[in-house]
Amino acid sequence: MPTAPPIQRTTVIVGKESTGKSELAAALTGRSPTSTNIQGSTIACETYQTRDDTFIDTPGILFRSDTATTRTALAQLQAHDRILLVVKATHMDEDLTDLLPLVAGKQGLVVVTFWDKVLPSDFTQQVLGRWEQAAQVRFIPVDARHLSSEQRQQIFEELQTPAPFPQQWHPIPAGWRIEPAPTWLEHPRWGGVLAIPLLLLPAVIAV
Repeated sequence: MPTAPPIQRTTVIVGKESTGKSELAAALTGRSPTSTNIQGSTIACETYQTRDDTFIDTPGILFRSDTATTRTALAQLQAHDRILLVVKATHMDEDLTDLLPLVAGKQGLVVVTFWDKVLPSDFTQQVLGRWEQAAQVRFIPVDARHLSSEQRQQIFEELQTPAPFPQQWHPIPAGWRIEPAPTWLEHPRWGGVLAIPLLLLPAVIAV
C-alpha cells in the first residue's frame, strides 16, 4: 500500500518592502529567489517548498498607496492562518505598529531582520524579551543574508506549534530608528559638487 505524502504546512511571509523576505525564504528552504524584482521588491508571490513546508513570499506591503502588489499580499494573508511576520530591526517601532493589526487572530512568529545593524547589548535583548512577554509570540532576530542553522531550526520549530497573534496589542517602543549612512551624493556639502560632473559625463562621453 503506497505511503501517503506528507501534509504540507503553508506559511505566508508578510512584511514591508525591502525587509529581506525573499532572502529569508531562500535561506529557510535552500532555494534562490526567482521572482522578478523592481527596486529590490518582490512584485509577485513566489512559492518555496521543503518536504513538509510551503512558504509563500508575498510582495512588500505599502501603506500609503493601494497597489496591486499590496492587494496581492493582503489576499494571501486572508487566505492562510500561519504567518511569518518579517519586520526590520532598524525600523522596528513603525513596522510593528503598522503590521500587527493585519495579522491579529492569525498564528505564527515574528522574524526581526537586519539585526546585524543593531548594536547587540543587554538593552536590545531586554526589548525582545518585553515584546515576547507582551505578545506571547516568539521574536527571532536574524541577519537573513547569513541565517545560521540554529536560527533556521528555531523558526521551523516555532512554525510547528505557532502562537496566536494578539487581537489587540500596542508594542512597547524600542526607541530607535537607524537610517542607512548617506552616500556621497547625499552629503550636504559635497553632494551638489559631485552631482554636476556626473550629470555632464554622458555628454562628454558622447563627444
